[in-house]
Amino acid sequence: MILPLNLLDKSELELQRCFIPYQENDVITINGAWCKCVLEDGSYTVCRVEQRVGAEKSCFVDGVVASAGFVANKQRVRCLEPLALATNVERVICTVHITEQLLRRPQISLKQLHQDVAIFMRHLKLMKGCHVQHERLLKLGIASIEIYDVLAPDLPSNSCFELTTLEISDVRLPAATALPRIKRFQPHGFEAPLQALEQLLQSSRRAQFKGLPLNALLVGAVGSGKSCLLAEFLHRHNCNCFNITASQVLRSQPGETETELRRIFHSAHSFQQLLHPKQPIVILLEDLELLCPATSASDARNSGNAMRITAQLYKLIDELPHRSRGILCLASSSAPNAVHPHARRAGRFGHEICIDMPTEQQRRQLFAGLWQQQLEEKQQQEQDSQLLTPALLDYVAQQTQGYVIADLTLLLRQLQQRMLNLLPTPAEFDLLLKNYLLQLQPSASRATDVRVLKLSTGFESIGGMAALKRTLQVSVLAALRHSEAHARFGLSLPKGLLLYGPPGCAKTSIAKCLAKEANMTFIASSAAEVYSPYVGCAERFITQIFNTARKNAPCLIFLDEIDSLVGRRTVGNGSGGGGVQLRILSTLLTEMDGIVSGDNVQHILVVAATNRPDMLDDALLRPGRFDKLIHVPAPDLASRLALLQLHAQRMPFHANVQLEEIAARTERYSGADLCNLCNEAAIEAFQRDFNVSHIELQDFETVLARQRSSLDQRQIESYYKFAARHL
Repeated sequence: MILPLNLLDKSELELQRCFIPYQENDVITINGAWCKCVLEDGSYTVCRVEQRVGAEKSCFVDGVVASAGFVANKQRVRCLEPLALATNVERVICTVHITEQLLRRPQISLKQLHQDVAIFMRHLKLMKGCHVQHERLLKLGIASIEIYDVLAPDLPSNSCFELTTLEISDVRLPAATALPRIKRFQPHGFEAPLQALEQLLQSSRRAQFKGLPLNALLVGAVGSGKSCLLAEFLHRHNCNCFNITASQVLRSQPGETETELRRIFHSAHSFQQLLHPKQPIVILLEDLELLCPATSASDARNSGNAMRITAQLYKLIDELPHRSRGILCLASSSAPNAVHPHARRAGRFGHEICIDMPTEQQRRQLFAGLWQQQLEEKQQQEQDSQLLTPALLDYVAQQTQGYVIADLTLLLRQLQQRMLNLLPTPAEFDLLLKNYLLQLQPSASRATDVRVLKLSTGFESIGGMAALKRTLQVSVLAALRHSEAHARFGLSLPKGLLLYGPPGCAKTSIAKCLAKEANMTFIASSAAEVYSPYVGCAERFITQIFNTARKNAPCLIFLDEIDSLVGRRTVGNGSGGGGVQLRILSTLLTEMDGIVSGDNVQHILVVAATNRPDMLDDALLRPGRFDKLIHVPAPDLASRLALLQLHAQRMPFHANVQLEEIAARTERYSGADLCNLCNEAAIEAFQRDFNVSHIELQDFETVLARQRSSLDQRQIESYYKFAARHL
């Protein structure tokens, strides 16, 4: 077992020692020889091996000169390779990894750094590719020294050497600890943002861009992968990063935050001007909305500290291209509307790079990549790799509208936790994955008051109405399912659909089933949810509904009782409650005009329901907004029979119940009336006998004798007249 040497001897007078138990003296024949101590994971350390008599059976090693990431803990020695001391080394080329503590020293220069490194390594035994690190170096602000190359004729691989002439090829900062450490980057959906960042980096290296601001704001939803994208960009180009987060710089006392910001920017300028690094320098501001929040007149009195911080940050960003050439300043934000407008102006963060919501194909590639990465990390068996079939992968991609990479990772993590004590068959895994898809909610819908649903029942749950279903199949579903064919003929997808008809005739159920048949997410709202006693809140809620729908596209927005939500514009309703309706109507018209009628992947369909179509404004009923006005009539004889047959599947009807006769006797009954009829008959049977097992015909006769239809003929005919006027 390997243990650190400082547990045995904390003396720093003699470095690079390795003590092995006396019982293992057959492993190496020469006591005091320089060896390469290789551990089980392939890492190594260069040290002088000595035998030690003691009761311990452990090896104590010093990791001053070792491979990258060497950890002397909970491992065993695999082998000890003797090293020959080479004397023909002409030059040692190294890369120095420093910390920000070095940049705080009053006098810093590349010459002084060269002297510190040479003095510390003058008596060490080195190898090509090794790293040198020690507590004394950390106190000087040096994290590690990488022996990059060695100039020596015919240098054997099993040799060590001492320092002769030192050359520092580059000075680097360590990776930002606040950014995630990703083992494998999933590029699907990040190609365009990554290309934009690389173009910005190329611009910083050109002379014609000297003195111009090289700033960019990375915008994306929560969990969309902004930090992972920045970490991959910094790692791919070996950037020296000065990371600034709100938790790092914000202080309680006035002026301390501004001092910390000045210190970080001064360190970046000193690092470039005094140490001359070869790799690019990036100043990264995470969660810019916390450092530059948008303020209003109401809270300006209490935001004096925030205003001083933003003013100091603006000044530092404006001075950046004039003081140092080629320093990139990148920022990220998941709420760009919460960032102060002064920060987003040209010259600061006028260049915005957006991470869009992943499409269905990108979600498929992301989930497949995450699944493959999990199999490689856990070294799963071959049968586990066959659980995720292409058909199931397509289903996951279709059912994860609004999911970002963090949501897909969470879904996969929950599957892993469930599969720890379970070895599912393909059928069980299929059911398990579908259940988790029904339980999880994407981040885009959790961060808003708008509720987003994923429905599971289609037109089969609606009895009858064959003509209406056929109309929806031809006019709406065919356009959504065959959007490419429509595009060839210059047609666009429908934006809006108005369902009107008598109350209780399944208009809401039709909208829900339409969302399921079109494979869309479902957002429902009504006047009771939209209206607010505060001015502007109703219009803001309408805008929030459409913003949420864009994040969860393809999406169906259902506006129930739209006549009470917007109504009709008249001459005298410009104030009071009518004024609120006018503002809501104007917001709704603007949002519907802003719907981009592209492919089915990012489409939004607005479906409204009303039993007072004559109360709607003509601007809503024109083509381009509500393209289709569909009459949902009272159920005819065939539809009433189909509805009764649906109720018979969930309720125990007696054999003497003739559904055809009941359907004939329930003329002008709506779907809600028929449901109430069956429920009342069940209650009648229960009151007749507590132990009854079936609903008999006499129970229906009793209810029919006292119940009447909620619709009249004049009301039904009024909808047909409206349909005739709007053909």
